[in-house]
Amino acid sequence: MIYKSIILSFLLLFSFSNLFAKDHKPTLLFYCGVTMVKPMKEIAKIIENKYHCSIKISQGGSKDLYESLKFSKKGDLYLPGSDSYRKDNIKDGFFLDSEYIGFNQASIFVQKNNPSNIKNLDDFLNEDLNSILCDPQSGSIGRVTKKIFTQYKGIDFFEESFDNAVEIGIDSRSINQALISKRVDLSINWKATAFWHENSKYIDLIQIDEKYAPKKKLVISLLKFSKHKDIAKEFMNYASSKEGQKIMKKYGFR
Repeated sequence: MIYKSIILSFLLLFSFSNLFAKDHKPTLLFYCGVTMVKPMKEIAKIIENKYHCSIKISQGGSKDLYESLKFSKKGDLYLPGSDSYRKDNIKDGFFLDSEYIGFNQASIFVQKNNPSNIKNLDDFLNEDLNSILCDPQSGSIGRVTKKIFTQYKGIDFFEESFDNAVEIGIDSRSINQALISKRVDLSINWKATAFWHENSKYIDLIQIDEKYAPKKKLVISLLKFSKHKDIAKEFMNYASSKEGQKIMKKYGFR
C-alpha cells in the first residue's frame, strides 16, 4: 500500500506538472517608445488572445530602452520613436527582421487656442515665454528637436533655445504634462500625441516646415535574443497590416 501511495503521488505530481506546462503562456518583452504605447497595447491584446501569450511592454525614452536591451540581452521587439535609433545601433547586431508601421512628425505644441500668440520656432528664444524641451540624450523627440533647431538656424540657435527653456523633459509624455498643467507655453513634441483624448482638450499644434521637421519612420524590429520569434513576427506583421494600420491611424499616426 505504501508503494502504491508513493507511485500515485508521483503520477499526480507528473500530471499537474504537465498541466502547468501546457497552460503556461509564453511571455514576450517589447521595448516601446512612449509615443507609440497606446496603439501597441491595443495590438498586443489582439496578439495575446490569438496566440495565448502575454506581452509585457517596457516604455520609456528610445535611447534608454536601447541601453536596457543592450545591457540585459533579453526581449523580443524594439520600437523607437525614430528609425535613426535602429540605424545608428544596427552595428551591434541585435536587430533581425524589421517592419515599417507608419511615421510620426514633430510640431510646435502650444496651449489650447494659443493664448500666447506663438507663431514659429523663433518664439523659443522669447524670454517672456516659458518652454519645455526634451533632453536629446533621452527621448527621440529630444534628438529630433536638436536637429530641427540646428537645421533652422544653426547650433547656436539650438543651444540658446535650450538655455531659455524653463524645463527639460525626458520624453513626450513629460512634455505634454507640462503644457496641460500650464507650467509652460510651448514645446516641440510628436504630432500624434496631440490627438489623444487626454491631450486634445488642452493642446494645439503649429506646423513646422517639413524641410526642418521631416516625417520620421516608425520601424519595429525583432531582437536577436528573442525566445518567441514566431509570435514576435506575427506581432510585426499585424502592426503593418491593414487592420494594424487602422489602429495606428486612430492614435494619430499615418
